[in-house]
Amino acid sequence: MGILPLTGCLIYNNDVSYGEKGKPVSAGTLDQIECGETSKAWVLATLGDPSQQNRTQDGVEILQYRYNRKKDNNFILLPFLIVNDEGESTQTVYFEINDGVVTKYWQETSRH
Repeated sequence: MGILPLTGCLIYNNDVSYGEKGKPVSAGTLDQIECGETSKAWVLATLGDPSQQNRTQDGVEILQYRYNRKKDNNFILLPFLIVNDEGESTQTVYFEINDGVVTKYWQETSRH
């Protein structure tokens, strides 16, 4: 068995850039919320203004906090491998508010 010499150009380029929009809601913050006890004022003081705020026909408020992170990572190893690793993840946390108190909350995450 012989060893073949490899010829070529070796270039390593690892550019990673991130674009973020919004503020993530941590698991620790969600752990502090007690449905039926935590006030809307506490949510606003802790998380700031929501990304979106709606009111249902029943008068229930829905506060939405959206955090979006976009990653663009380029890795080049010539002539063998060129990788473009792009991705986007979105975290959306919803708080249902009734009579000034959190009655329900949930989180949705997606990756593209």
